[in-house]
Amino acid sequence: MIGIQGKALVAIRFLRDLVVTGIAVCLLATLFAVTAAKAHQRIPVKVGAYEYGVVYFYEDGKPRGMVLHLIRLLNDLQDEYVFELAETSSRRRYQAVTGGEVDLVLLESSQWEWQEFDVRFSEPIVQEKDLYLTLAGRDDIQSLLSNVTNHPILCVLGFHYGFADFNADPEYLRQNFDVLLRYNEQEVLDGLLAGEAPIGIVSAGFLAARFVDYPSLRESLVISDQPDAVHDLVAVLSAGSSIPLERFNQLIAKLQSTGEVERLWQQLHIGLSG
Repeated sequence: MIGIQGKALVAIRFLRDLVVTGIAVCLLATLFAVTAAKAHQRIPVKVGAYEYGVVYFYEDGKPRGMVLHLIRLLNDLQDEYVFELAETSSRRRYQAVTGGEVDLVLLESSQWEWQEFDVRFSEPIVQEKDLYLTLAGRDDIQSLLSNVTNHPILCVLGFHYGFADFNADPEYLRQNFDVLLRYNEQEVLDGLLAGEAPIGIVSAGFLAARFVDYPSLRESLVISDQPDAVHDLVAVLSAGSSIPLERFNQLIAKLQSTGEVERLWQQLHIGLSG
């Protein structure tokens, strides 16, 4: 028979084994939890954006535009990646992409001087137009809009225009055309209304938004039937993007199949269609 001392030793060993087992179970549970958390941790994708029409703009001091809609839709669609906004500028976007500051830029045209860089282009996401404008009431409207490059044109610094074969270099533009470069589309419109030049170029989305905010503006402007350019807007991915091009295209195609992308884009252009 086991004596009292023996029973005590057995009990102590039992408790010791129980504690050790409990600690081991806790450690294993913690390890599994950490592993599971890492497995479900979303991969960051930095999305570059700069002010252009309704692609990306500020309203009441807050960022707005299609880029933000797409980021939200992409994040809601899956749990593998988390898309995050990273602001850049029209002139810095090339360095941002090639230097690894961002994984991709939304929404962009492959015609906008990307050919010399090691980048990837997604399938088209939406389509945008840049429009020639002049003031209503002029007696030379037909002549102006038929021969735009014969006259001074208000343009945005860093933007790419069809009349210049999408060369955005300021010196090239000044040497070959009579351009007045401004920092954004609002300055182009303001300059046109102030008579700084007879022709201005703005995106359809920008103009649509202004017509919504200022309905009477429509009566002050004439829009050329012939746009400066029509752009298939895509995503431009860096060579080392954290999301592969094929996967990004799959996500965009899935979003487009729902009709939500086109619906949001048309909603941002309702000022021209409505």
